Amino acid sequence: MKSRCSRATTSLIVLLSLEVSAGFVTPSGSTTSDLTTRTGPLNVVTGPEQEPAGNAFMQNLAEKIGTVDDDRIIYPEYESGEVSRVFSSLTYNKSEQGKVNAIHATGSVLGATALVAGTTVGAGILALPSATAPVGFLPSTVAMGIAWFYMTMSGLLIAELSINRLGQSGKPGQGMLDLYEDNLGPNWSKLGSLSYFFLHYAVVVAYIAQGGLNLDNILDNLGLMSKEDALPGIGQALFASVCASGLFVASKKQVEQVNNVFVLLLAGAFAGIIGIGAQTADFGSLVNLSNQHPELVADAFPIIFLSLVFQNVVPTVVNQLEGDRGKITKAIIGGTTLPTLMFLAWNAVVLGNVQGMPDASTMDPVLLIQAAQGDGALLGTLVGGFSFLAVVTSLIGFTYALLDAWTDVFKIPQEGPEFDKWKLSLFALIYLPPLALSVTDPDIFYTALDYGGAFGVSTLFLALPPFMIWSQRYGEEKTELLTKPMVPFGKIPLGSMWKAAGTLILEQGAEKLGVFEFIAQHNPFVAP
Repeated sequence: MKSRCSRATTSLIVLLSLEVSAGFVTPSGSTTSDLTTRTGPLNVVTGPEQEPAGNAFMQNLAEKIGTVDDDRIIYPEYESGEVSRVFSSLTYNKSEQGKVNAIHATGSVLGATALVAGTTVGAGILALPSATAPVGFLPSTVAMGIAWFYMTMSGLLIAELSINRLGQSGKPGQGMLDLYEDNLGPNWSKLGSLSYFFLHYAVVVAYIAQGGLNLDNILDNLGLMSKEDALPGIGQALFASVCASGLFVASKKQVEQVNNVFVLLLAGAFAGIIGIGAQTADFGSLVNLSNQHPELVADAFPIIFLSLVFQNVVPTVVNQLEGDRGKITKAIIGGTTLPTLMFLAWNAVVLGNVQGMPDASTMDPVLLIQAAQGDGALLGTLVGGFSFLAVVTSLIGFTYALLDAWTDVFKIPQEGPEFDKWKLSLFALIYLPPLALSVTDPDIFYTALDYGGAFGVSTLFLALPPFMIWSQRYGEEKTELLTKPMVPFGKIPLGSMWKAAGTLILEQGAEKLGVFEFIAQHNPFVAP
C-alpha cells in the first residue's frame, strides 16, 4: 500500500450555485401606450396587467434549471405512463400440431437488478481497504455514499440516453460505444472510445497482476512452486495463459456455467469472511476519531468510483426491460445499493481485523489478512479464495467486453467463420499488452486500478454522460425525445457531475505528476 503525505485536498463535491436575478427597468421617453396612466381624483397609478410575481419567479427558475417541452416527446402515451414499455420481446415456439406461438418474454426487475449488482461486485473490492485505510472507516464510508450517489445518477443518465436512442432509431441492442458515437459525433466519440479502452485495459492489467500473485500463493501452499525461487512474472504468465486459453476454447454457454459456479463460491466465501471476521474485528478502534483522516479522502475516490462501475450493462438492462422506465430505475438503484452495502461490510471487517498490526500502515490490509497464521488462518484462507474468485469472474466479463469492442472497431461479426478467422488475433490483442505490463511490475494491481478510476471512470461515466444529456435536452437542435429526464432538477446534477469529474481529474493528475510535492518542497513560506 503506497504511503501518502497529509495535505489539505480540494473537496470533490462542489455545489452548483444557482443565481436567479430580477431587474426593474424604468422607461424614459415612452409613449402613452407603454407608460402607466393616472386616472381619477386620487391619481391612482394603473398600468398593463402583469403576471403575479410568484409565477414569473418560478418560470425564470425553471428556465435556468432547464426543462423539456412536451411537444418534443415522440410518444406522449409513454411519458404519461399509459404505455409503460417501448417494445415487446417475443419468443416463438412450435407446437406438436405445427402451430407457431408467440410468447411475451419480458425481463424481470429482479433479474436486471442481479445483473447490475453482479457487474458492480468486481475485483475492485480487493483494493478498497488499501485505498481507505489511510483515510479511516468513517470518512471513507461517507465517500462511498457520495460515490454511490454519483454513479447511480450516471447509470440513470445512460439509461435515458439508451431509451431516447431506442425511440429515435427503433433499434434495440445498442452498446456504450454506439451511444457515444450517436450522441458525440465521429470526432468527440473518439474520446469516449479512448476512455473506454483505457479503463478496460487498466483493469485487465490489474486483474492479471493480482491473479498471478494469487496463483503464486496457491502453488506455494501446495508445494508445487516456491515463490522465492520462481522467476519474476511467472505467476502472471501462467494465470493469463490459463484464463485466455479457457475462454478461447470454451463456448459461451460453458463459460456461463463455470462462471455461475464461481459466483456461488464467491458468495459463500464472502458470507464466511463477514461471519468470521466480524467476531475478531476491533470495531472500537475502527471508529475511533483519532484514526479518521478526512483530509486524505480525495486520494481514495479513484478506487471507490472504480469499485462501483456497472454502467456497461445499462443498455442491456434497458433492452431486457423493454424500455420500461420505472422498472429500469428500480433495477439500477437496487442493483447499486446492494453492492455498496456489501462493500461497507467488507471494508469494516478487513480494516477492523488489521487494527493494531505492525505493518497495517504500510501494507495492503487484504494481504496482511491472507498472511495471518494461527487463529486468523481460516479468515486468511477465505480472503485468499475470495480474491482469486473475484479476479477470475471479473476478468471473464472484461474479456468479453473488450472482445465486443474490438469486433465493433474492426467491423468483424461476433460469430461465424469470419470471427473464427480473427479470434486468435483478437485474444492476443486483449491479453498480451496487459500481460507485458503486469510481468514487468507484478505489484501494479493498485496503481492500475487507481489510474483507471482517476482518469477512465471520471471521463467515461462522470463527464461524458451529463455532457451528452445536456446536448440532447438543452441543445439548439431540440431533437425529439422518448422520455423526459430520469434524473430530476434539470441542469443542477449535470453541472455537479462535471465539477466532480473535473476536480477528480485535475487533483489526481496534479498529484501523479508530482505538482503537490514540488510545491511543498519549494514553498518559501514553509520552513524546510
